[in-house]
Amino acid sequence: MKHLVVLLTTFLLTYHASAEVAAVHAIKSNMPKATKATSASSIPILISGDKKFINQTNAALNLLKSKAPSDYAMVITYIGKIQQHNFSGMAAYETPPTYKVGTTANASVTWYASTIVHDAYHSKLYHDYLYTYKEAVPDEVWTGMDAEMKCLEAQIQTLIHMKAPKMEIDHAISLRGTNWWDLNEDGIYDAEDEKLRDW
Repeated sequence: MKHLVVLLTTFLLTYHASAEVAAVHAIKSNMPKATKATSASSIPILISGDKKFINQTNAALNLLKSKAPSDYAMVITYIGKIQQHNFSGMAAYETPPTYKVGTTANASVTWYASTIVHDAYHSKLYHDYLYTYKEAVPDEVWTGMDAEMKCLEAQIQTLIHMKAPKMEIDHAISLRGTNWWDLNEDGIYDAEDEKLRDW
């Protein structure tokens, strides 16, 4: 019996690891190759925006690469494009998965880098579900309170790994249990909240 349990455990662990590798391959195979804007720093993510935005984004990604390599690995797996936009948010359903960034790009390099990890985690939640269940991803899987708290914890850990300023870590921690994204305070996150964003 003990031998059977060991065999089953080994099988399940091997299956899970293989599924995760396959999921990552499936995501990456749909991503375009990096453009000249990103090739200089060997970052396999497309960056779209003006020169200042590209420079700030490369700085944030390079900081992750050097100070938080495991977070960087997650970012380059689940984000295929970072695009300058009028507000920030993760479009995990696009091909490639795109982090659209507003004025957040003008924050400190540590804070901007941590938001990239935050939104990459949204994409991870989305794509892990999609690969596992092969069906439309319910919003609550990758958005909403539970998802935001998971993404926030990833962000906090990244700030700690990067040795970010204490005020940034403290601010992120202060967001635990709050629904900062529900700007019109109607209890749901939707397009109306996006219109009110100033970051």
